[in-house]
Amino acid sequence: MKKTTTILSATVLMLSFMISSTVFAQTIIFTEDFESGTASAEWGVFYSGEDNVLARPMATAPQPLATGGSFVGWLQDINGSYTGSAVAVAGLVALKDYSIEADVYCYVNLTLSAYSGLVVYADSTRPQRDFYKMRVDFDASNRINFSGLKSDPNTFLPLYNVNFLGTNYPGGYPTTAGWHKMKVEVRTISPTEVGFWCYFDGLLLVGCPIYDTVATVSSGRFGLYSFMQSATGLAAYFDNIVVTQLPPTSVEDNGISPSEFSLLQNYPNPFNPETKISYQLPKSGYISLTIYDLFGRPIKTLVSENQQSGYHSVTWNGKDELGNTVSSGIYLYSLKAGNILESKKMILIK
Repeated sequence: MKKTTTILSATVLMLSFMISSTVFAQTIIFTEDFESGTASAEWGVFYSGEDNVLARPMATAPQPLATGGSFVGWLQDINGSYTGSAVAVAGLVALKDYSIEADVYCYVNLTLSAYSGLVVYADSTRPQRDFYKMRVDFDASNRINFSGLKSDPNTFLPLYNVNFLGTNYPGGYPTTAGWHKMKVEVRTISPTEVGFWCYFDGLLLVGCPIYDTVATVSSGRFGLYSFMQSATGLAAYFDNIVVTQLPPTSVEDNGISPSEFSLLQNYPNPFNPETKISYQLPKSGYISLTIYDLFGRPIKTLVSENQQSGYHSVTWNGKDELGNTVSSGIYLYSLKAGNILESKKMILIK
């Protein structure tokens, strides 16, 4: 028994290493810590004529950042040209499937609503002209808001809008102003569907991943966001910005033809608490998608029905058929259609 257990443990470790080697094959494509005393020349603005991000002495910030250096990034619409809104962007419009993280100074309970945060998929070059923003709003609203630029002409509310309330955040959101780590991962699922994973201080916000299924942009630049509806906007501060290209998992990135049967790698992987599994079917028919443990025991059947041809996706929340949360470890997920069977591995980490 001991020998069998040792062999199993070694197998699990080897599989874990193999999966991790693939999962973390990510490339850092942009960094900015402002320590040269000048902001990168790659930064530009989303709105013409507005104020761009600048490097300022750390002493300029409301409080110093312990992990910062002598300089910090500053962004503000000081001339009120866009009603207090400033968006600084970098990277390519064609960029997709990446993450941006940064230290962001978060204000709390200002007299006027104040938002600072991060931007993904910014595109001002085409008629759709849109971007997504993750921004903190720590006043009576007590929320982190994720929304697009486009608004309803009648209500003026963003067409895509998700609020992560402080009541759902472990320990609640900050009650005093200070520096916090923010991060957004974005992936293109299809030309009209985009997925987002939002993190605050390293924790994935409850409800993520979220999806815009009628997206007007499916790629775009990354950036920084500042807003306060006033003549001088909000002085927003940023540091330690890192943008990472995520490994390809989408149908387009893998060069898969719609005529092929394919099971894609789940994302995110490793995951906690849930992950999305996507697949494509060349023709309609009965299919099953099941989660197994490493012993081949079925854990959860996610799909068991007739489905139309095309692209499909389903989310697994890490629970078995009885609704119990399974333990950390390596799991297999298998897609069966007719006499075709395809399986992949994934890791649940708690």
